Amino acid sequence: MTEHYLNRLAHTINENWDQPALTDFHLTEDGSAQDTSRGNRYTYGEMYAEIMRLGELFQSLGLKQGDHIAICGANSAHWAIAYLAIAAFQGVAVTVLHSQSSEDIALQIDFSDAKALFTEVGIWSELKSQSLPQVQHVISLDNWQILCGKQISNLQSPISNIKARFDHGVPEELAMICFTSGSTDSSKGIMLSNRNMSNNAKNIIDGYPNGDATAFLSVLPMAHIYGFMTEILAQLLKGKHVYVLCGVSISILYNAIRVVRPYALSFIPFLLTGLIKAHGDCISLLKDCKQIYIGGSLFDKELEKELLKAKVPISIGYGQTETGPLISYSVCSEYKTGTCGKIVEGMTARIAHNGEILVKGANVMLGYYKDPEATARKIDKDGWLHTGDKGHLDEDGYLYVEGRLEQDMIVLPNGENIHPEDIERKINALPEVQESIVLARDGKLVAIVVAAYSQHCSTTVHRTLDRAKLFTRRGKGDDIRRAILRAINPQLPLFSQLYDVEITDQPLQRTEKQTIKRYLYK
Repeated sequence: MTEHYLNRLAHTINENWDQPALTDFHLTEDGSAQDTSRGNRYTYGEMYAEIMRLGELFQSLGLKQGDHIAICGANSAHWAIAYLAIAAFQGVAVTVLHSQSSEDIALQIDFSDAKALFTEVGIWSELKSQSLPQVQHVISLDNWQILCGKQISNLQSPISNIKARFDHGVPEELAMICFTSGSTDSSKGIMLSNRNMSNNAKNIIDGYPNGDATAFLSVLPMAHIYGFMTEILAQLLKGKHVYVLCGVSISILYNAIRVVRPYALSFIPFLLTGLIKAHGDCISLLKDCKQIYIGGSLFDKELEKELLKAKVPISIGYGQTETGPLISYSVCSEYKTGTCGKIVEGMTARIAHNGEILVKGANVMLGYYKDPEATARKIDKDGWLHTGDKGHLDEDGYLYVEGRLEQDMIVLPNGENIHPEDIERKINALPEVQESIVLARDGKLVAIVVAAYSQHCSTTVHRTLDRAKLFTRRGKGDDIRRAILRAINPQLPLFSQLYDVEITDQPLQRTEKQTIKRYLYK
């Protein structure tokens, strides 16, 4: 049985008591160095003291083991500490993405039956007008002050060079509820157990390179399980120094990598593609990493080949929030081009007769919160989780993921079946394009395209183009529209060619794991 991740964390804290654990990372205005005047910094010993301090706060507020406690805020050292404090208290952490509307945030918090909430002052000022009848206590992520509810004062951090230890629940107890909206339907609360969390943590730790380098840059949303597991929990269990990037844009990310020089990085394809399109020279920075992990959605095959040719140590993995998140991946030394690695330890996979990838094992969720019918549709009576993705396994055990099943297909009036993601990958490979979505209108295929921040200069170098100018120049949008049609349609069969392209400067609405919310555009 896999060791509980809190046992591993206690051991790591004791080994690294005076070493840096978490640092809020703000850049100076010119992006040349870290702005140390803002944010929090914690050693492993200081982090443990804060975890224990919050445990005392929970008790003083009258909270009990098993109570649901929500976290809603931007990435920060305090976000990570709040989660660890809830886990050490044997509560249930409810992670809510802060970039949603206040209405959606309130709906998820209320649906989760959270009795307490960690959030920021600004977010709370907007949430006050929403109905949160079950929330009894609101705690500031900025400084742990009580924003609403019973006031507690003079809580101390009575920890000084003692041995860290944590109590924890049994493996199958509920540990976390995290929400995923998916790309086709409404939000669901995914229940992850201590076993799910612990086995995922072990899978990730075993795959990260060892060595003396300790700096790690956290850039993905902590509210999403992929970001939290790979960039926060696994790194702390390894004793690394996690720089939490406060505020993410392509330029900020580029400069942060230059300053921190992390030993490894996690990316979603959307973010990595945007980074390379805007800053082609970042490939030399990525080559300095020992491992680049890519997951969250299908990755462009041409860019994969370009990175491998440049000897960037990439590995593409596959998973879902419902598996907390890992299903498969391999370290870069064992990576096989075009695959998503091998099925991780503790998990089993098979391919159904219709090509769907089915998985079962230690990483599979307990189910959807308060939705047994949706759970039964996702996990069959034999325990197989139906991923909704199609793929195959080769003779060496490597998994190939080929896209979504037929529910995302477009059926044209002539009976032709179109997989929009296949066309979108071709469009997104164009240097003029940041992102796109293909849909049917009046029986004809139309692409909505967000133009790129940059223009193509060579295979690896791009120059910046002011976005406002792109859309104020007369005819520029039409030029790009015609260029896309000329470039893409010759690559497609007649029945799947684009009828039109719509150019916009508004980013496509996405879920927390950056998949497009297709249902909004239908």
